[in-house]
Amino acid sequence: MSVAPVAVPDTQARLAELRDEFVGANINPYTGLSTDYLNHFNEMVMMMELYPSSPDLKQDILDWKVLSYPDHFEATGFRAKALAIEGYALARTAVKKQLDVIVAEIETVLLVGQDAVEAEKEPGEADIALTEATEAAEMLIARASALINGLSHPEEVSADDAQAAVDALFDN
Repeated sequence: MSVAPVAVPDTQARLAELRDEFVGANINPYTGLSTDYLNHFNEMVMMMELYPSSPDLKQDILDWKVLSYPDHFEATGFRAKALAIEGYALARTAVKKQLDVIVAEIETVLLVGQDAVEAEKEPGEADIALTEATEAAEMLIARASALINGLSHPEEVSADDAQAAVDALFDN
């Protein structure tokens, strides 16, 4: 019995085919990734920044969940969600790995902030942790945005500063 060879799609050719569609859908035409994914984290940062003056956001903060790139697009109203998911599948492995590292760090600092809100017994107890978490998350989100937009190469993006920010959260 002869086994037919499995066709491996030429991802670079497919990315090139989709470039015009990507541009029209707010997806980077070269990386195949969309910064819309970062909205998931930006929303949590915004809630954490507002929380000290709007404690009614507590449940929203506690309900926030980590979402993978594909899961975010499955759950969102993004008009080109299938295209965004395909772009992610076609993205360079090195870029996705670096994005995964940065996203894991974003998630870590946001979950530290979430834990601080959950543990808060008196108003204001979580304020310092929230400030540190949002500052670290904003730096990491900017780094992820640069990567998604092709403004940095994965091998040039160091996680040292990001890791230092995460470490600082646990030193307090």
